Amino acid sequence: MYRSFFAFSLLIAACLAGPVPLNKAEEDAILLLEKKLPKQKPLRTKQQAEKDIMDQILDANNELNLFEGDIPGVSVNTMARNAIRDVTKVWTSRNIPFVIQTTDFSSSELAVIDQAIEEYHLQTCIRFVPRTNEPDYIHIKKLTGCWSGVGVAGGEQEVSFGNGCIHKGIMMHELMHAVGFWHEQSRSDRDDWVVIQWENIQEGKAHNFNKYSQTEVDTLGATYDYGSVMHYSATSFSKSGLPTIVARTPTEEVMGQRNGFSTLDLQKINQLYSCHMPVGWSDWSAWSPCDDTCTKTRRRFCSDPAGCSGHTTETQTCPWPCMAGVHPDCGSSFLGGPSGEIKSPMHPQNYHDFLNCQWLINATGSDPITLSFKEFSVEAGGANCAYDALKVYDGANDKAPLLGTFCGEENPPEFTSSGDRMFITFSTDSSYNQRGFIMEYSSVPLLTDCDFDTDMCTFFQDNSDNFDWIRHTGSTPSGQTGPTADHTSGTGHYLFIEASSPQDVGHNAILRSQIYPPSSAGYCLDFYYHMYGSMVGDLNVYLFTGVRQEEPTWSMSGNQGNQWLRARVEIKPTSNFQLMFEAVRGGDWRGDIAIDDIKLISHPCQ
Repeated sequence: MYRSFFAFSLLIAACLAGPVPLNKAEEDAILLLEKKLPKQKPLRTKQQAEKDIMDQILDANNELNLFEGDIPGVSVNTMARNAIRDVTKVWTSRNIPFVIQTTDFSSSELAVIDQAIEEYHLQTCIRFVPRTNEPDYIHIKKLTGCWSGVGVAGGEQEVSFGNGCIHKGIMMHELMHAVGFWHEQSRSDRDDWVVIQWENIQEGKAHNFNKYSQTEVDTLGATYDYGSVMHYSATSFSKSGLPTIVARTPTEEVMGQRNGFSTLDLQKINQLYSCHMPVGWSDWSAWSPCDDTCTKTRRRFCSDPAGCSGHTTETQTCPWPCMAGVHPDCGSSFLGGPSGEIKSPMHPQNYHDFLNCQWLINATGSDPITLSFKEFSVEAGGANCAYDALKVYDGANDKAPLLGTFCGEENPPEFTSSGDRMFITFSTDSSYNQRGFIMEYSSVPLLTDCDFDTDMCTFFQDNSDNFDWIRHTGSTPSGQTGPTADHTSGTGHYLFIEASSPQDVGHNAILRSQIYPPSSAGYCLDFYYHMYGSMVGDLNVYLFTGVRQEEPTWSMSGNQGNQWLRARVEIKPTSNFQLMFEAVRGGDWRGDIAIDDIKLISHPCQ
């Protein structure tokens, strides 16, 4: 999870200035927490003296409005883009004609261009050769900024190495665009490897983090490459120096490059141009996904100037159950961004038979997700939706809790996930079809998200109770009571009260949160609790607005079995408030009470 601790600290400070009366001990506790909260800092301060290639390019292109920062001639709103899967964008020869506008550059600058070109000559089969009369060629100029089109465009195509671009790595990056490659983080499987921190991206620049489908980009069988010369840096387009791209799993690789080709860059260039083969036909590309006509395609190109006998394109009909008119996105799709829309295939026309669609929503990478329905028309099949059915799961796959199964003509209710994933499936049979649906999703900010694995988050012990909550991992010390592990991983931490001596019947432990603002719309408090033992007492949740409520907002008493249970409590505070979790000791030592995974969501419960 990525929490904005600094924002929480500012919220605490602002709320303390408000009307809520606190005693001295409470003020000291909150101020102490403020000092200890870790702050999210800009990345790579030590390395920033030598910026990544993409950072230097963005600096040089600051006044330009180019697609993805350095690609001219592409509309932000263009949906169907040619890319390296399209053989017409690959140079038909490994010899790429070029011209340099020598009067634009000094002798030392021309030497740097030569060094960049030499890297291609040394490590790939690509050769940049001086143009004679070839109709298609690259024209290197010193214009404003650093930029290039992707692949062969036909005729003269400009590549700019302007002020701020005279760096071998930058030139290698732009020439790799010209050879036929998009940026690495725009590939279709991007979200399996990184999380885009949309909230840190400059206003109006989010489109630079679009990704392409498999029908547009061929990854050439290479795994995702954090260190590609074509990868954005971790802070590209950042509005504050905070990361815009974060690896999904910890890695020592630095995103972006300051020098030149990675091993995988070279592998992909040499594979795209079949450098292992003699002049003639290239290798066939991988088969594309099935398109709307239920057809898949592969291509190759001829590198022999004298020509090759044969054809450049092969097509195959996709096997059943592919149906013409069904878009390939009705498969496994990973959806990111702060908001988005999902439509049934062919909408507003009727969907087809034998669909098996899946969508995994991650939104902004850490916040819960709200899902709402704008249109809904799916063949009815009784209470269990036996024919066509849309299912919504509160998690990353169909093993997660099922929020509901839907069909018919009535819009399903709005949902909010408990975590940062929501999984949706849509399946149809071989009979009656209808218009389908339109759904919208958006991320919902979390005011609190605490699993206690690292620390107490922003919670602290109250000083008016009899004893304290204990942060613990594994089983509680006393047998026949309490949990054996935390709610999620089994190896994490949770909070519990130890009911053994010296505690007595009716003794209580109170945990208090930071201060939160009022909300007319309301909040959802989501947490897990464990109440196991023959003499379990009470677990209460109060709102503290200067004085504690007389009656708890939520309460549970007695033995609930050896299991973690979930509570979702809707609250509508009218003034600044704190949450108070009170555990009351029962009849004897067999009365441990535990809590874990507390979330306060700025949205009513669904």
